[in-house]
Amino acid sequence: MDRVHALRLLIGFVMSLYSRLLKEKKRLGKFVLRAPRTTQELLDRRRWDRIMAILLRRYEFGMEDALDAMRRQDHLDEVKQLRR
Repeated sequence: MDRVHALRLLIGFVMSLYSRLLKEKKRLGKFVLRAPRTTQELLDRRRWDRIMAILLRRYEFGMEDALDAMRRQDHLDEVKQLRR
């Protein structure tokens, strides 16, 4: 077993799945394109989409931000109705 493989195994045991997914999402987020053109860009985009899907389904990643935005919009709508 080479050193790189051993290090990956060690990291796998130390970091939780959630931590590894966040780390990979952050790494891919630096260069993934919204509209990929080449095969490698497409593969990177699919990987990023898959990681985001897992984070959303399993950990409800980013849901609080979306819910806060919805609540804020509901509040603004109520204020507009009261002003009329």
